[in-house]
Amino acid sequence: MMKTNLYFPYLLVLLLWIPFSLSAGDSDPKELLEKLESVQGQDKVDVLNKLSSLRLAERDATEAKEYAREAVELAKRLGYQQGEAKGLDNLGNVFLSRNDDENAMEAYYEAYEIKKNLNDEKGIAVSNLNIGKVSLLKKDADAALGKFREAEKIFESKNDKENLAILYEKMGRAYLAKTTPEYGPAISNYEKAFDIKVELEDYFDAAVIAQSMADHQIKLRSYEQASVSLRSAMGIFQSIGDERKIGETFHSMAQVKRLQNYPEDAVDLYEQALAVRRNIPDSLGIAETLTGIGMNYYSLGNNSKAVEAFSGAGELLEKLPTTSIVPDLYGAISDGYEKLGNNPLALQFHKKYSATKDELFNIRRAKATADTRIRYESMFEATDLKNQNEKQQLELENGKRRRNFLMGLVLLGLALAGVLYFSYRRKKKDNLLLEAKNTEIKNKNEEISEKNNALDNLNRKLVDEMAERESIEQSSFAREKFLATMSNEMRTPLNIIGGLTHMLIEQDPRKDQLEHLRTLQFSINNLVVFINDVLDFSKIEAGKIAFETVDFAPRQTLNEIEDRFKLPVRDKGLSLNVNFGEGVPEKLNGDPVRLNQVLTNLIHTSLKYTDQGSIDVNVEVHELVNKTMTLLLTVKDTGKGLDKAQIDKMFRKFSRSSEDIYDKEGSSGFGLAISKRLVDLQNGKIEANSVEGEGTTFTVLLPYKLIGEKKKATENGSKSYAHLVGSKILLVEDNKINQLVVQKMLTKLGMQVTTADNGQEALDRLGEDYFDLALMDIQMPIMDGYRTTAEIRKSQDERIKELPIIALTASAYLTEKEKAKLFGMNDHVGKPFGPEDLLEKINHQLKVKV
Repeated sequence: MMKTNLYFPYLLVLLLWIPFSLSAGDSDPKELLEKLESVQGQDKVDVLNKLSSLRLAERDATEAKEYAREAVELAKRLGYQQGEAKGLDNLGNVFLSRNDDENAMEAYYEAYEIKKNLNDEKGIAVSNLNIGKVSLLKKDADAALGKFREAEKIFESKNDKENLAILYEKMGRAYLAKTTPEYGPAISNYEKAFDIKVELEDYFDAAVIAQSMADHQIKLRSYEQASVSLRSAMGIFQSIGDERKIGETFHSMAQVKRLQNYPEDAVDLYEQALAVRRNIPDSLGIAETLTGIGMNYYSLGNNSKAVEAFSGAGELLEKLPTTSIVPDLYGAISDGYEKLGNNPLALQFHKKYSATKDELFNIRRAKATADTRIRYESMFEATDLKNQNEKQQLELENGKRRRNFLMGLVLLGLALAGVLYFSYRRKKKDNLLLEAKNTEIKNKNEEISEKNNALDNLNRKLVDEMAERESIEQSSFAREKFLATMSNEMRTPLNIIGGLTHMLIEQDPRKDQLEHLRTLQFSINNLVVFINDVLDFSKIEAGKIAFETVDFAPRQTLNEIEDRFKLPVRDKGLSLNVNFGEGVPEKLNGDPVRLNQVLTNLIHTSLKYTDQGSIDVNVEVHELVNKTMTLLLTVKDTGKGLDKAQIDKMFRKFSRSSEDIYDKEGSSGFGLAISKRLVDLQNGKIEANSVEGEGTTFTVLLPYKLIGEKKKATENGSKSYAHLVGSKILLVEDNKINQLVVQKMLTKLGMQVTTADNGQEALDRLGEDYFDLALMDIQMPIMDGYRTTAEIRKSQDERIKELPIIALTASAYLTEKEKAKLFGMNDHVGKPFGPEDLLEKINHQLKVKV
């Protein structure tokens, strides 16, 4: 396994290493061709196989294939199975180089069967390695790993270091190619491959493997381990003088420092990368590093240098051909200018991003079409070869029969008439057989022609599908951006309205005013649920939905729902009854927000279609298995009920067709569709049963984790915020009304609140006084919440540096929460928030003071 300082001893070895040593003889094609003319039998098979391997290494697949086929045919005639297996391996390698996976797999399996008959253990391991490589290319990672493990046992028993290094690197790729990538086993196998490569003194490949490990460690946010891997690679590349790789590695090390929020450390590494890449010169690498430098200077607040770097990168990209990295660099520059507030340049580079991405898409589409055509051509060539072999075999048999006839003519002259008659009959039969074979070959050619036409149709379909996929991706991106913007714009005023409503309710209003305020509060909550439904629908379709696992009280969640529906239920003359069965715990672990969302949607639906009677909500224990309790929740109403056709369509995917069952009621059924998806994603079950004229019953099964007795007893104690009295809170918020709402909410509990309109003012306040906690808005002018938090975390004053910070944001996306933690914030609360939510977050951060 790689250690933190493992690359230092290797540097000492590298200083004495002579990097290149080539042997002549069997690697010289001229000598092999001369030798081919003078050898026969098994020796000729061996020379043909060496020529095939050499031509494939020189990327001459056509000659490599001819030599391999000749070797296989000659080995078959001689009964030389080792030579036949080697030739089949070479054929498999040729097919693989031409993207013909099927014929490659067939050739490798034929070689595998021969090696099994010969009891050639090492050969069997090589075949398993080859078959595993094809399975990996066919995206069957599990099958590939099965073959790799079989090969691993043999290579280890034979102490075959070279093949073990290849095998471990392939196993690392296979673990990453699984439906759910397994990064731990992947990196472990990469480390094994690295260690063996170093042991074999194959230092360049070892360094490349270290780079791959670093890439995956960065994805896992294991930045320290990534730094170790990159330093290992750097030591090797510097020793062998590979400047291109040195530049790449300096750039990657700088990126890691920037991700670790050490922009000052990243500056030096970026400058070293830039100096090396300019010395080569490597224009694309220079553009990449300049883009990273621009983003880094933005993090440091040096906007002029950021603009200078972005401008230099853009000028270089204009002169370069479109490769896979170019669109990403244009996109990064566009994002950089947008952060700097230069929207015209941001738009200009976004257009270049779109244009180069389209160009790259067309290049890839053309390559995919060409690869598909090559693959089918290779398949057709294999079919033609089989037909030709059959025809040649038939002609050989005919020639043999003719020779026998002539010999018989000389030896049996007395029986000339009979022999002539016999020969005539035999020849006629052979001609009929030959005609039949020719007809078969003609049919095969027609079949190949049909397949070519099918291939053309397939190519056109492929192009259409790729274009449609690109359009769908662009549409999905636009929709996600729209929903994020909508969430931010709607949640901010909702937070203000909700906060002011709460304040008015607490100011002892008249009874008629209180009812209006309660109605307003109910409407706000319903609107928040609807916004959550819309965002959840988008996130579910994009596969980005996430569920919390927190401790919560089921009774409290149901009581809050009951309070929220009191007024609308009373206005319709109905009753709402919430009942808990025996054994329902006081605390469970799961996602209370989603439970609230599902039950709110179901009660809202029952309320809409019930004009008299009641709505009963029951919570019972369904089953308890391995500390997982499944709750049975029912929502039963006495409404008009639904027919079977409506029940069948009730939980279908949301649409606005003319056949929607709720159109006549003015409802889309959207909440029910979301509820169905949310329950399914939590491994639960939801269904509806209805009797027309009697009512509808919704049944929900949801699993939750039980909480340990010790923890449960602690949390069941009465909640008090007395210890928060006198706490000094810094509220950083640019919206004055939000400031007013939060300030009154906290001062009522005896806390001291100091406000700041932006991040710069917050830093000034921290220089003047000490605070117990900061509430930090994300989007603010002058300096946003992220940058402010980063500056606080760099403070030399420990009390400022360790200040608890809670992010306030109007975004409902999980990435916002992750980003807040990445920048050093301790917790996150989304707008609109209730007093309980905010106080619970503050209490959690300051509870150590009790």
